[in-house]
Amino acid sequence: MHTSSVKFKKEGKNDFYPILKQRVNSYFEQNNVSRYANTSYFFKITLFITLFFGTYFNLIFRVHSIWGIYLSYVTLGVLVVLIFLNVVHDAAHEAVFRNKKANRVLVHFLEVFGTNNYIWRMRHLESHHIYPNMFGYDVDIKQSNLVRIADNSPYIKFHKFQHLYMPLLYFSYTLNWTLVRDFRDIFDKEMGPKKDVSHPFFQVLVLIGAKLFYFFYMLVLPSILLPCSFWIVLGAFLTMHITSSFLALMALISSHVGENAVFPQADNEGKMEHTWSEHQLLVTADFAPNSKIVTAMMGGFNLHVAHHLFPTVSHVHYPMITQIVRETAEEFGVSYRSMSLGEAMLSHWKLLKKNSSVDASTILNEA
Repeated sequence: MHTSSVKFKKEGKNDFYPILKQRVNSYFEQNNVSRYANTSYFFKITLFITLFFGTYFNLIFRVHSIWGIYLSYVTLGVLVVLIFLNVVHDAAHEAVFRNKKANRVLVHFLEVFGTNNYIWRMRHLESHHIYPNMFGYDVDIKQSNLVRIADNSPYIKFHKFQHLYMPLLYFSYTLNWTLVRDFRDIFDKEMGPKKDVSHPFFQVLVLIGAKLFYFFYMLVLPSILLPCSFWIVLGAFLTMHITSSFLALMALISSHVGENAVFPQADNEGKMEHTWSEHQLLVTADFAPNSKIVTAMMGGFNLHVAHHLFPTVSHVHYPMITQIVRETAEEFGVSYRSMSLGEAMLSHWKLLKKNSSVDASTILNEA
C-alpha cells in the first residue's frame, strides 16, 4: 500500500491558524476546562443509549400493534443517528476520553448498527478530514455516476433530472451504507489517498459478522417474537432507514456541498495555493450556529468549521470555539460562512440543480 498526498502552503507563526490555536488553548487553560467530554455530555449520551436499548426491548417484548411497531422502528432510526453523531463521531476522534481504548469501545456502536468501524474510521479520519472536498482524496465526495456534484465532472444526460431524483434516493442512504458501501470499500483497492490497499481478512469477518447480527436482531428476531407477519416488520425496518437517512443527510450534506461549494485541486506538482486551515474554511460551512438544540442533538455537526479545525476536541466546546474562530477569521480577513439549517438544505438542492445542466463549452470539450 502507498499513500499519495498534497502539500498545503505553510503557515507562518503569525498567520491565522497559529494565532487561532493560541487563543483556543488559552480558553481551555484560563478556564481550567478539559478538551474532552463533560458531565452534560455523559448525561446526554447515556440517555440516548438507554432509550435505544429500551425502545428495542420494549418493541420485541411489549408492543403488539402495527402502529406501535412502526413507531418503535422510527424511534430507533432517530436514536441511531443521535448516537452516531454524538457518541461514535466524537469517540472516533478520541475526543470523549483521554484513554484511546475507552474511545475505541464507543466506536463499536457502528457494528451494533450493522456497519463497520474500521472502514468508516479510515474513510473519515484518513481521507475526509485531511482532504475535504478534494476529488481523488476525499472519499465522501467520490461520486456515483447517478449524481454530478461538481460542474467540472462528466455530464450524463440523466443528470438533467438529478435535482428531482437525488432527494428521493437520499432516503436510502443508511440502507445503502449497510448493504452496499461497506462491502464495496472492504474489497476496493483504493481508499482516498491510499492506493493498493489490502484490508485484513479479520476485518472482513468482523464486517460480515456484524451485518448478520444486525439483520438477526433487527429483522429475524422481531419477526419471530412479534404478533405480525414478516412483511410488517420489513416495512417498519425500511421506514426506520428512511428516517435515519433523512436525519443523517441533514447533517452531512449541509456542511460541505452547498450551492457555492468549491472543490480545490493541487497543481501538477501536488501543491495547494492555500494553507490547510484556509482549505478547511474554504470548503466547510456552519449551519444553525446559534441553536443550542441543534448543536445538542447533532453532536456539534452544525458547528462544522470548529470541528474541522479542532477535531480532537469534544463537540461540547464547539460553541465557544466557534465564537473564537469567527472573531479571528474576521480579524485576518479569512472567510467564515454560516446559514440556517433550512438554507443549508436548500443550498444543496440548488447545487444539484445548478449542475444538472452543462454549458456548450463543456459539451465541446467532452466531444
